[in-house]
Amino acid sequence: MTAGFGGPRHTLRIGGLMTVLALKSTVREPQALFFLILFPLLLLVVFGSVVDRGMDGTGVEFRQYFVAGIIAASVFGTAFLNLSIGIASQQHDGSLRQLAAGPLPKPAFFIGQIGASTMITAAQIIVMLIVGILGFGVAFPDAGGWLTLAWIVPLGVAAGCTMGIAITAIIPSARAAPAITNAPYIFLQFISGVFFPFHTLPGWMQWIATPFPIRWMAQGLRSVFLPDDFRYQEINQSWEFEWVAIVLGIWIAAGLLFAARTFRWDRSDG
Repeated sequence: MTAGFGGPRHTLRIGGLMTVLALKSTVREPQALFFLILFPLLLLVVFGSVVDRGMDGTGVEFRQYFVAGIIAASVFGTAFLNLSIGIASQQHDGSLRQLAAGPLPKPAFFIGQIGASTMITAAQIIVMLIVGILGFGVAFPDAGGWLTLAWIVPLGVAAGCTMGIAITAIIPSARAAPAITNAPYIFLQFISGVFFPFHTLPGWMQWIATPFPIRWMAQGLRSVFLPDDFRYQEINQSWEFEWVAIVLGIWIAAGLLFAARTFRWDRSDG
């Protein structure tokens, strides 16, 4: 079936409507709006304004370095937090069960959630680019930089979405969702080269951060906003794009497999 009720075109159309609905729900929720959209921008402005020092021997200011890191963290975090907290809340209050019991095509629900996260992420990147370029002297990306953004950002969003859906399997209640998801996310930011230069961190921190997406996304995005010579400050003196793609791809695949085996439309008591 290629058209009509229940077909792919119908599912995509309903998915588009669910995207709009999810966006409206986020905009109407002050807490979600602040932490998903405004808080990363606030961090960028505060750290970019307060930490005004150069990185020895690189010709790069820390605030320029920070722009790449906070964009990477925001790209992943918006998708991860938005889906994990939002879906867990709906699972435990029973609303997702009611949604699944109706005529809504189930893939349309995920299209809506992923579509909303993607649009929020795009808006974040645009605003952060404007602030970084105009306020903190970050270089406007060249053609190669835009191409790098064009593949790292979608992979980062995909990794955040699949991991956000997968982690709902271990969230015991809606109230526990923010703590369970925010704790590892914030910790990984500190050890992944967002708030501190990655090459200056202790070896054990680098070792813990290396398997996770934010560390590689931040490194990949540094190639977009910092001079090419800065790659010699990286651990292996290279941007290592192949590892950026491999690590993100592994997390996307792992998230999909785990979510497929463990996702439940209803996790409410009883």
